[in-house]
Amino acid sequence: MTRVYFDPAVLFASAAVSSDAADALDNLAETGHELILLTTAPVALPDGFPHLRQTSRIDPAPATSWYLTANPESCGERRPGLRTMLVGPGPATRRATIQRCDIQTRDLHAAAIEILAREAMAPVG
Repeated sequence: MTRVYFDPAVLFASAAVSSDAADALDNLAETGHELILLTTAPVALPDGFPHLRQTSRIDPAPATSWYLTANPESCGERRPGLRTMLVGPGPATRRATIQRCDIQTRDLHAAAIEILAREAMAPVG
């Protein structure tokens, strides 16, 4: 089972709180992905969103996990097996320490498609 960790900002961006976002999360859940919200306090999810387990840290197992964030500086912590994805606009409007995420997508729906496509195209074995 592949784990997908979410920064709360990804879920609560104005464009994310939509039926497309809920559908994207449902698609990931229905294809066997474990959805996990990274948070230190309980978070109420919008209506229509599937259940997301909540935790305060990324567990190093399983061997392949995803971390979706809206903050490019969160991509700096590299861990074996953890792929990072910047969801939404990048740091074009401000000067920041550039941390390269593995992938950048425009929204949560595109992020879900990217995860499913990369896993479908992964070599067998």
